[in-house]
Amino acid sequence: MRINYLFLLITLLTAGCSNNSGSGRLDNTSDSKIIKHVIPIAEKYIMSQLPYGKRTISENGAITIANEQKRYIIEPSQVYSGLIDNDQKKDALVSLLIFQGQYQTVSEQLIILKTGKDFMLALAIESDMRIISVKDRVITADVPEHSRNTPLFNCPSCWEVVKYRFSMGELVKIE
Repeated sequence: MRINYLFLLITLLTAGCSNNSGSGRLDNTSDSKIIKHVIPIAEKYIMSQLPYGKRTISENGAITIANEQKRYIIEPSQVYSGLIDNDQKKDALVSLLIFQGQYQTVSEQLIILKTGKDFMLALAIESDMRIISVKDRVITADVPEHSRNTPLFNCPSCWEVVKYRFSMGELVKIE
């Protein structure tokens, strides 16, 4: 009977310590809480890029900020959270759709890092990449092989999956 209690105690201690990866405690903040914190940062960034922008929210939750020439759209489903930098706090990547009149121009990706208790915009990238996932400090994206101004831009087989890592303030392609 004494061996069973000892075995149970060791099992519980091992399970309780398994969340630690050796470099700090993993942040278990929910994705919905992260979205609520990073969308205002994305909106502030857009307002700095778009003078006199007017904000509207659609029925599906998409946020549009537009003026007479340009329109930015934030889709909550296009906010990805996960570990991006070297700490154990969940960060976020926000994809922005940008339209000039009725035509989509290059999109932007905002990397927003958690520093202490707050989130901070670390990098804004103009790129037509489509984010697939943010996991274990690797950002996986579909990237077009051709520029937006060529007929092959929308070719479904002309996109490649590329993996990036955030290092020293920029995205670095992983070979």
